[in-house]
Amino acid sequence: MIGAFWNVRGLNKEGRLQSVTDFVNENKLDFVGFHETKKESINNSFLNYVHKGFAWQTLPAKGTAGGILVGVNERKFETIAWKIGSYCVAGILRNNLDHFVWRLIVVYGSPYEEGKSEFLLEIESLLRRAGLVQAVESYRL
Repeated sequence: MIGAFWNVRGLNKEGRLQSVTDFVNENKLDFVGFHETKKESINNSFLNYVHKGFAWQTLPAKGTAGGILVGVNERKFETIAWKIGSYCVAGILRNNLDHFVWRLIVVYGSPYEEGKSEFLLEIESLLRRAGLVQAVESYRL
């Protein structure tokens, strides 16, 4: 299983679509998370150009800030559920080969003080539901 995360700093930049497509294909990625897309909407032709065999989920940018794009290889993973938050895109996925169930969470928080508390609360909520907050807290002890 090969995946990558990339802060693309805008999918509208000249040549960025080809760079993203080449990155996914040349690295034979099974999943990918792009942060800071700076796109309020992404159409299907754009997504199919990046990789036709991926299931895609997006969190739109607010104006020219933020935005997340997540793709997973549909041949390798069954999507059980997606949750689109204010600061993250989270998926529960099942590997088609061994049926291992796992969670993919792609986050992008504001670089400004505004929204930091909400961002941290949203991430904590996701981790708490996954039982990870208790594991982290017990590790600190």
